[in-house]
Amino acid sequence: MEESTAHVLDYLQILRRRKWWLITPVVVSVLVGIVLLRVLPKEYESNVTITVAAPAVATNYLNTGQLSTEERLRALTQQLVSTELLTKIAAQGGLAAPQASTEEQAQELLMSRMRNAITVSLPRQAIVNPNEPGRLDAFVITYKDSDPGRARKMADLLAREFIAENTKARAERAEGTSAFIAQQLKESQTRLTEYETKLRDVKEVHMGQLPEQMQANLSTLTGLRTQLDSNATALRSAEDRLSMVERTIESLAKAGRDAEAANHTRRASPDSAAARLQQLERELAQARLAYTPKHPEVQRLEVDVREARAAAAAERRLNPQDSGNAWEQDPMYRQAIADREASRLRIRDLQRGGADLQRQIAQYQQRVESAPRVEQQLAAMVRDYELEKQQYAELSSKLHAATISESVERTGAGEQFSLLYPATLPTVPKSPVPMRVMLFSIAAGFILGAGATLGGEYFDRSVRDVRDLKSEFELPVLGKVARIHPR
Repeated sequence: MEESTAHVLDYLQILRRRKWWLITPVVVSVLVGIVLLRVLPKEYESNVTITVAAPAVATNYLNTGQLSTEERLRALTQQLVSTELLTKIAAQGGLAAPQASTEEQAQELLMSRMRNAITVSLPRQAIVNPNEPGRLDAFVITYKDSDPGRARKMADLLAREFIAENTKARAERAEGTSAFIAQQLKESQTRLTEYETKLRDVKEVHMGQLPEQMQANLSTLTGLRTQLDSNATALRSAEDRLSMVERTIESLAKAGRDAEAANHTRRASPDSAAARLQQLERELAQARLAYTPKHPEVQRLEVDVREARAAAAAERRLNPQDSGNAWEQDPMYRQAIADREASRLRIRDLQRGGADLQRQIAQYQQRVESAPRVEQQLAAMVRDYELEKQQYAELSSKLHAATISESVERTGAGEQFSLLYPATLPTVPKSPVPMRVMLFSIAAGFILGAGATLGGEYFDRSVRDVRDLKSEFELPVLGKVARIHPR
């Protein structure tokens, strides 16, 4: 059996047989497009271009952050679609709120409609990267409305009110920022003063035990211990000298008493107080040579000597001619007595100095031992104080920058917006676009016509040529008669 193949002429035959199946949908689609152009609501766009004038002062004196172009446009859009600004523009433009159950819902629907109609964009000639920080030189405000005149009016109102509100808002924002930072700075200063007072009180209570005085306390403690060692050495030397001087005095006194006793032997009776005193002194001297000073025999003789001296003194008062001891006026004896008193004074001074040094050493030792505890107690207070001090410095810097920005905004020397191109009356609707609607209509007509033509041909079982006959009945064809055209 012969395979059936489609030829281009076959398709031409199909188009010739079913041309109205293709033409009719196209014509109907064109008519529908024309009707749509007349029926669909038209939307007009009015554009207004606003330029951004650079500040009259250096930007490093202004408290402004570096924002990307996209962020600047987002911020401008938020200002434009604020409820306060839109309410004022709607009142000036005479826009009526749509019908709603409540007045609040009607106002909200109006605000939503206006927000959907507003668009902020860059001019077509501006070629910038929206994600990189840079200065925004100009931007375009677009307003969409079904009425071209109203679109123009609303775009113009948007631009003018936005410029006025933006200038006022920036001045108020600068003043509010300065006032807020000033209040924060005042509170920070109060807290800083409180921390300083607490820190000063604690340091006054623990004066001498502070961590920063640790090294000085250790140095002083070392010096005091050195002085104590020197004092102990000097005290031992003074005690040795006192012992030597006392031995010298005792020797001189013994020699003088011996000489005086020899001179008065003849006059002194064995039973006299002077003779007894001499006898006891000799016994005491011998006992001291044999025993220690704390021996009972030595102590008993010392008591007897004191009693004998008292008795001898009383006897001399009764006998004035025997009241003096010539050896006591000896210069050597008197010098020894003076040296003994000086040594005793020196020893007492050294003992008092040693006690004072030990008291100071104990005091400084306590300071050194208390330093870690005081340091731990001060650590939290010092940390809070330093953090508050840092915050105070940052707030002072911010207040200075905010004050400069406030002055710049008040004098109009900052960034200013001005109208570059006013709104124009749109003549061609933005949507629907006639060319686009007609093209879509014609394309839809062709698609529907092609589908109808191919579908009708597919479901048509008429036999028109030899190939259709073979395909339909699978019979051999012996011959065919050419088509006879009438004359």
